[in-house]
Amino acid sequence: MNKPQTQPELRHGRVTSPPSRGAIAIEQGLLGDWQVNEMEGGKNFPSLSAGPFPAPYQTDSDSVIPPADGYILSGGKVDQRDCVNFTNEELSKKLGRPFAWPLLNVDPGQTFKVTWKYTAPHVTRGYRWLITKDGWDSNQRITRAQLEAKPFAEDFYTQVPYYSHSAEMVAKVNHEVKLPANKKGHHVIVLMWIVANTGNAFYQAFDVDFK
Repeated sequence: MNKPQTQPELRHGRVTSPPSRGAIAIEQGLLGDWQVNEMEGGKNFPSLSAGPFPAPYQTDSDSVIPPADGYILSGGKVDQRDCVNFTNEELSKKLGRPFAWPLLNVDPGQTFKVTWKYTAPHVTRGYRWLITKDGWDSNQRITRAQLEAKPFAEDFYTQVPYYSHSAEMVAKVNHEVKLPANKKGHHVIVLMWIVANTGNAFYQAFDVDFK
């Protein structure tokens, strides 16, 4: 069976709970809902390369170019959505008043639950979770060097090829992950919703404080 070549309809989504950087940007009047729904960029991240998604999922649509360093949290978007990449200093300057990204209080090793709202869900390969390294610099934008080299969790559908199983590979409204057990203090979590039938993932970011 040949892989279909039709261009899929664009469909989007964002996390509604707990508050992401995108949700906070909406609250502060910096972004609209639709912009936070569309923080999409290449799904091969943290690789720098476009092209086939890694085995055993290489029959999925090829990835477009993943986000550049400094623009990771917006999925590579450099328009108004760049605000989610801002440091506290940049954010304060943009708002014209002192402001810091609010921190979600978490415990090491706890279950972290998220709720998504989808405009209309794509055929979903799964979800990937990354986190900042110990000693990362919150005064700098998030780069690959600021993140742990490997995801701390992944939740993938294993069916291949996707086009024979698309009805089963549904986007999850509610899902959860076990947070790393060895973190302390402020960290940034990057959550990717990875789409099987386009070249993109949708990026969401959370500031957490491990107690």
